[in-house]
Amino acid sequence: MTLALTDIIAKRDDQMEADIGAETLMMRVESGRYYSVDGPAQAIWAAIDGKTPVAGVVEALLERYDADRATCEAETIAFMNELLDQKLITRIEKETR
Repeated sequence: MTLALTDIIAKRDDQMEADIGAETLMMRVESGRYYSVDGPAQAIWAAIDGKTPVAGVVEALLERYDADRATCEAETIAFMNELLDQKLITRIEKETR
């Protein structure tokens, strides 16, 4: 499944995470695999709250970083799709507005 700007996503419950300085470490308990994110990827991870659609995450990034909208949308969705493939996040629903 590919995410869209209207999708609302959440972090999965079966993992642990810790902020270590300028990076966030995550571990999938089920697989024992570790992941690390920093920079814009860390900002994306922090914005995933189970309430905000992908478009809202993009808006937050555009306020924080100097990027054009098309690039920010494409790269945010690509990164979130990687998180989805690694089973670190799950799609909750599509925004209904």
